[in-house]
Amino acid sequence: MVRSPDVRGTASDSFWSRVRELEHTPGRPVRRQHLVSRVLLKRFTAPGSRGAGPQLYPFDLHHPHQAHKLKGPAGCGWAPDFVPFASGSLEATWARTEQNLPRAFASLDSGRLFDEPEHHPVLRDLVALHWVRSYFYRDAFDRIYTDFRSLSSRWLLTSGQDLIRAAALQEFGLHLTGTEGLQHMIDELLRPTDELFESGALLRIRMEEMFHKVRERIATAGLEIHAPASGELLIGDTPAQTLRMDQDGRVYGTAIGDATTMVIPLGPKHLLTLGREHVQGVLSDEGRDVMNRLQIRAATRYVYYRPGSRLDRTIRKALASGDAQ
Repeated sequence: MVRSPDVRGTASDSFWSRVRELEHTPGRPVRRQHLVSRVLLKRFTAPGSRGAGPQLYPFDLHHPHQAHKLKGPAGCGWAPDFVPFASGSLEATWARTEQNLPRAFASLDSGRLFDEPEHHPVLRDLVALHWVRSYFYRDAFDRIYTDFRSLSSRWLLTSGQDLIRAAALQEFGLHLTGTEGLQHMIDELLRPTDELFESGALLRIRMEEMFHKVRERIATAGLEIHAPASGELLIGDTPAQTLRMDQDGRVYGTAIGDATTMVIPLGPKHLLTLGREHVQGVLSDEGRDVMNRLQIRAATRYVYYRPGSRLDRTIRKALASGDAQ
């Protein structure tokens, strides 16, 4: 049963207060918004030739046969105006996690991670950040809003007609008759929330809220660090993934509540999986290939890998076998 929506729109008073607060929050808009943190991408780089800085290979899944040119982390893993509303303050939120990552990665590389618990929340936050700041989350949010908007309009046009007529009489002194007049009034009443959606404000606020919810949900999860027995890992433009293990095998891209774990590559030689306790393990060649295929399947357009790893062969094989979207 569809819950009767507030005929003034779907956004609450507290939501509108938050919108107004963000509108007046200092901070310049950020056009290039990194969906994969540069400090994480840097771990997949190799020193550039002729004095160039660290570089990695961006592989365009939409054009697999074109020549792929080396780039630095700043030129990879970003999207223009991914969240157009109050992007400066949102980037500041992400930066509070990202600024602590170099120390956490140094602890990981030195083998001291499990002896230095101050870095554990940082790596959990890294997972939450990349799950929320992703094409996967944005696309799911868009679908949910579109479906909710359609259901709300349909309910108001049928079961909620009395609410619409009362609103039209109160606001404009109009006695509505006929479907066309009702639909016009519904569109007018829902227009403020539609504008929030179109401006990106709705996504901006929900994304920040979801980030904190995911952080809270995984706050006590154990860190399972797996190193490939051989070969290397790659990373996609949607690197943090939920997994559910069931009788049919691994299902990725599930809702947080349905997932049994979350995974993200932390470099060519480290895979982070959330579990019940801290674990240091070895990733078999089969497991490495499964995780690389997962990154390829989950990616919207690009996957990235360390120059010299020859992972372009793995990517093309996955594309040829239908493992990629």
